[in-house]
Amino acid sequence: MSEKKFNEAKVFFEEGINFFLEGSYDFAENAFNNSLNLVPNRLSIINNLIKVYVKTEQNKKLEKLIEQHNHLSSEQEIQLGVAYYNFLKGDYTIAIKITEQINKSIELKNEADDLLAQIYIKKKLFAKTLKIFKQKLKKEKKNFINFYNIGCLFFDIGRVNQAYYYFNKSLKINPKNKSTIWNICLCELTLRKLKNGFDLYEYRFNKKNAEKKFTNINFPKNILDITDKRILVWDEMGLGDAVQFSRFIIDLTNYTKKITFVVNKKLTKLLSNLSPYIKVVDYEKLDSSNYDFQIPVCSLPKLLNISNVEDINFYELSLTKNKNLITKLDSSKLNVGVAWSGNPNYSKDKFRSIPFKIFKRLFNFEDVNFYKLSKETRDNEEENYNQYPNLFDFGNKSIYEISYLMKDLDLIVSSDTSIIHIAGILKINSILLLNFNSEWRWFNNLIETPWYPSVKILKQEKFDSWNLVFEKLNKEIIFNMNKKKRQRV
Repeated sequence: MSEKKFNEAKVFFEEGINFFLEGSYDFAENAFNNSLNLVPNRLSIINNLIKVYVKTEQNKKLEKLIEQHNHLSSEQEIQLGVAYYNFLKGDYTIAIKITEQINKSIELKNEADDLLAQIYIKKKLFAKTLKIFKQKLKKEKKNFINFYNIGCLFFDIGRVNQAYYYFNKSLKINPKNKSTIWNICLCELTLRKLKNGFDLYEYRFNKKNAEKKFTNINFPKNILDITDKRILVWDEMGLGDAVQFSRFIIDLTNYTKKITFVVNKKLTKLLSNLSPYIKVVDYEKLDSSNYDFQIPVCSLPKLLNISNVEDINFYELSLTKNKNLITKLDSSKLNVGVAWSGNPNYSKDKFRSIPFKIFKRLFNFEDVNFYKLSKETRDNEEENYNQYPNLFDFGNKSIYEISYLMKDLDLIVSSDTSIIHIAGILKINSILLLNFNSEWRWFNNLIETPWYPSVKILKQEKFDSWNLVFEKLNKEIIFNMNKKKRQRV
């Protein structure tokens, strides 16, 4: 093999590692394949490509990769791939058995430890995972990845202060790693260190899958740049983000009255009443040729110098009256809107969505009518709906129609979905059900949120345990039932 070819393969390999760390798995896969084409049968490349296929659950590609390289001399190295394959299928017992045997090999111990750690995370054996990571750290104190992995583990189980410590340790060793900086950003925001947190939030654009921009329009450098200027604000990420951050566009009206907010067409009608100085349009109807500046909506806190929770303003959104959208509700019962799951394509949806088998215990209240507000349905849930005559499905309606219904409901109960943001901005009495390791936007250890004064938070006190949350929720339902009865008297 020529030195030139080897060096080219090395460049692709290192690119693949960096892409993998920042979560750009498509780019990581491409980089590793390019490296493998230059250096066939290189086991370090194969094993990292296996990790990509495991992470992205590409079972067929993984199986094909193992079959293509089963001729390699080292049986244990091939067995590592087999272990990964069983891991992907969910056969954790077999994967652990194979991996523990491989772990006896000094040459493959690191790779085997990496897999064992992933298995333990899946099985929620976090203490065992941490033990592996700390053993690796003890041997390689100057390897930033070891600090980074411990940081990720602590962050995923909701121990943000510890995560923050290890991410900063990792950054000192490798100050340029984008993934580490991004995770420090999330820690800063979670811990309400908003000034630095929103500064670092701009690192989201360093990813390969960053949001699109309008190439013909400049970005403002500071808030004074936009004074009396025509500014285009565009949405990003999910529907909930657009609703949550829309308040900062209203703050912009203190500097200019010439604002256009371009959003997903699902939101145009809902957000049309933000302000008389804010024009809300969808992308299909946008003419981007007539603006002085552009800015993504989630960059507005940085532009506005939002430094503390106290800097976050709340503006209630009003809805235009529409007689055609009035839903007849049974006033003798408590009417509750519910949403237990969000977009399944979101990378951390498993942490925020609540399984129907858990959420359904709420439907045992006889004097309560429940209205499903979210569109998402999974795991054959619909088959179970007819078991609950007090559960009505409104998930097929538009966001505006759902919003109109929500205004007439007595209470909204939702996991971390766009529904809770809509309920919040409409100032509807609501309860947000949060997992232990919730997103940064809800901050840390709070029962209320500065984003929405009408939203009460019920958060897991133990990782992956909803029992106490639903005990408290039952009491909240009973309280609201009694409150409505008193109002009728």
